[in-house]
Amino acid sequence: MNFDLPPELNWITQHLEQFAILMLVIIVVEVAIDFVANQRRDYRETMANFAVGVVHELLSDTIAIVFIYVGLSYFSAFSPFSIPINIWTILLAILIGDFLYYWNHLAEHRIRILWAHHSVHHSSTDFNLSVALRLAWTEDFILWIFYIPMVLVGFHPLVVLLSLEVIGLYQVWIHNQKIGRLGILDEFLNTPSLHRVHHGANSQYIDKNYGGILSIWDKLFGTYEPEQEKVVYGLTQNIQTQNPIKINLFEYFRIWSDIKQSRTLAEALRRIFGSPDWQPRQRP
Repeated sequence: MNFDLPPELNWITQHLEQFAILMLVIIVVEVAIDFVANQRRDYRETMANFAVGVVHELLSDTIAIVFIYVGLSYFSAFSPFSIPINIWTILLAILIGDFLYYWNHLAEHRIRILWAHHSVHHSSTDFNLSVALRLAWTEDFILWIFYIPMVLVGFHPLVVLLSLEVIGLYQVWIHNQKIGRLGILDEFLNTPSLHRVHHGANSQYIDKNYGGILSIWDKLFGTYEPEQEKVVYGLTQNIQTQNPIKINLFEYFRIWSDIKQSRTLAEALRRIFGSPDWQPRQRP
């Protein structure tokens, strides 16, 4: 969708679009190189990543972006402040957006109804750059609410959208197994090594490394974990399908199944809003 962008945002958005195209080319090139080099890859998972990603991008660039912009604009009307748009306030927005992304991401792992869409991204048992495309079709319609505080303090809704685009595009390159640990960079940036940990189903890696661009939030709030043992990718209970529709709906079906087995309303609510690994006490 074409917005009437302030002049200060035009050159940034143009370069972000070019960068997004470059990232897509790099993803395709990596898959091609692995195929030619006969790397041991589950290419069914890779194709599923592309299939899920195509639909996500179609929704994101049409319906979802309008939905988010209208929502943020509604809440911005309640703000008594108006932060000017310049390079410094855009950088500040990215920093604040990254901080809110940490909590957004943590909530996706700790609240089951949010995990229902975020688990799509974690459900691949193979790990390469194409996993960055494996984003739930419902995700963009939900997560913008975490960034309402930014418009309430005076950031323009387009600046908020821009900051989220930067945070999302940054994370494309960290979905790979080819780049090892990066020393001091692992201490303050989200890197491939740290993000491999985040995608691990190993017990010591679960619910670790939530940062978007910066890993300092994980260090501040006790969720930082360096890469040590070999990462096992996927979920603790893998879904065994490459069907894009099933990939997007499997956790919602699991929740519904658990709700039907709930003995009380409180138990049913815990099934929805509790931790994804919560289980009721066994009957005596």
